[in-house]
Formats: sequence, C-alpha cells, structure tokens
Amino acid sequence: MTILKSLSLGVAAGALLALSAVAANAADGPVAIAGASFSTELCEPSDPAAVKDIPAAVSGFTGYASEPGTWLEQPAASALTGKRVALSVMGLGQPYFLAIKGHWEQLAAKYKFDLKVYDGRFDAGTVQKLVDDIISDAPDAVAFAPLDSGAAVPQVKRMLDAGLKVVTYNVQPTEVVAPRVFANDFDGPRLVGCNAARYYKAKFGDKPAIIGIVDLPQLPQVQDRKNGFLYGFKSLIPTAVVAQSVDGGGVIDKANPAAADLLQGNPELNVIFGINNDSSLGAIAAMKAADSYSPDWGVVASVDGSEPVMAELGSDASPLKAESGYPPYDFSLATFNLLGATVEGKTNPNTQVVVGYPPINPTEEGIKAWLTQQYPR
Repeated sequence: MTILKSLSLGVAAGALLALSAVAANAADGPVAIAGASFSTELCEPSDPAAVKDIPAAVSGFTGYASEPGTWLEQPAASALTGKRVALSVMGLGQPYFLAIKGHWEQLAAKYKFDLKVYDGRFDAGTVQKLVDDIISDAPDAVAFAPLDSGAAVPQVKRMLDAGLKVVTYNVQPTEVVAPRVFANDFDGPRLVGCNAARYYKAKFGDKPAIIGIVDLPQLPQVQDRKNGFLYGFKSLIPTAVVAQSVDGGGVIDKANPAAADLLQGNPELNVIFGINNDSSLGAIAAMKAADSYSPDWGVVASVDGSEPVMAELGSDASPLKAESGYPPYDFSLATFNLLGATVEGKTNPNTQVVVGYPPINPTEEGIKAWLTQQYPR
C-alpha cells in the first residue's frame, strides 16, 4: 500500500494490471498445464499396434514380485546395531547417491553402527578395487551397488566366498547371487511417458512428436526405463517416432555433449527422454547453449526426481515437465532393513524387495512433498 501511494493512479493501475497478467499467465502456464494433466495412473495403449514392437522388461529377470514385509518402515531395533557396515555407491558425483549416503548416515547415527562408504565413481576399475578393499576390511555387512549387472555376479560371489553378508541394491545382478533391492524400471518410466504425453497433447495438440533419447545402453535396467517411457508415451500418442538415441553415460559431463549432438543432428526434435536426471539436465544445458531452451520447444522428461531437476520441473520457463521419482529414501530404508534381516539369517539369495517409482506432481506442493522425504537438507 505504501508503494502504491507513491505512484500516480495511472502507474498504480498499470502495475496492478501487470501483476494480474503475470498471475493469469501463471495460471495458464506450463506448470499449470502439467499439473492439470498429471496422473498417477498408467495409461493403456490407444493403438496396440503402436507399442507391440517395444521390448518388455528385461532387467527384472526374476520378476517384480516383492517379498512381503515392512521394508519401508524404520524398525524399533536393528540387527546392524554395533556392527561394521560397508556401503558402496555407484558415484557420489550424482545427487541420488549423495542422498543415499546421507540417509545411511542418519540410519547409522540412529541405530548406532559404524558406516564406511565406498565411492565407485562410475568407473568399472574403481568398483573392482573397492570390492577388493571391502573384502580386505572384512565388515560385518555389505550393501553393494553394482555398476554393471554382469560384472556384479563375480564381484558379489567373491565377497560371499570371503564370508561376508551381502545384499545388492539399485542394479540387479544378472544371476541370483544375493538378496537384492531394485525398482520396477519399466512401469516407473512408463508412468512418466504417460504424463509427458498427456502434457504434450494438452499444450501442443496434434503436432507430430519426434523423440530423442539420452541413453545409457549398457545397463539392462536403463533399457527398461527407455522402453517403459516409449510404451507410455506412444500409448497416448501412437504416431510419435524416435529420431535417435545417444549414449549420455548417465552423468552430466558426458550427457551434455551427447545431447548437443542429438539436438544438432535432429533439429526437428520436440521430445527428449533422459534416462536419469543427469541425462535430462545435460539436455537442458545443451538447449540453453543452442538458444532453444523454451517451454514452447516441446517436452523434456526423465526419471530420478533429484533436487537439481526440481527447479526445472517447477519452472514455467523450462520444457522439462514430466518426472518419475527414483526414491533414495525408500531405497536406503529397504536396503537397510534387508541387510539387517540378512545378518539375522532371515533371507536367502531369492529374497528381493521391489521399490516403487512414483510420478512427481510438478506443482509447488507436489515438489515440496517429494523433496521433504527423499532429499531433505
């Protein structure tokens, strides 16, 4: 009110009109459109022929049935109390694994066990060395995040042969070797594909959809992510076509140049799926460098739900408007509980816990709810 009194009536009226226009634009902007078209339900194919050649899930070779139990609840007590626990992560350069580390540190403080974290740095040689280091250190329990499904088998066997109690999480080994926690990597991205298509139709109508993928082809679960997204998106927009898939390495410094090549080689693209947030953020950075960063470009979608991507998801200036969350808190707690049960002898190599992949509502409330639980400061 004090500010308005210092203005002429005409200027004040103009300022109010401008504020009203901003509010009106926000109400009709990309975030509002994405929020209005958002759903937690899987979409079914409008034209089954459009999705019939998309491969079904390949990484969850043991199926996606989860062992019954209260895996996502903090217990009154844990068998890990007083133990020495080794936690490996694929790479602390990624926000997801930083969050995993933080959640485990909180669990270690609460349940009073000694935690040592091993960083795989997204490098096969480093992971092999950390396996050697873990065996040499001989902890009471190991939560192991494989970098590669195939390589995980001999790595886990070596730790088991050394007498260690081991569970794996995140990446599922290609053979049944130990209890494991993994996600339904097909249906989670399928949900984000459905929401990306809903948003695309709401904002762009019948404009042809041309898709690019920032991929990580060597991991089977990533192929499930890609194929799940395509199944969901083409379920609602059966005429959508894939122009190109590029290897972004799963980390932003590799995804950025790969996405730049993708955009330069396919100027007709208007849909990009990043197999994780580093992949989608690499694409966003490439768009900014090419001066094509705009909500009118099309839609960028990904999975992970890390904190850095939330600024894009909740911004009307960004084309990133569909996201399913890969939940670090859920993974940490499920793995913690499974490792405790393994130390107690209550599991076997066939025991598996399957974690969900919830879509994130792009509204302020939806983003806040997700971050509060999964990425607390």
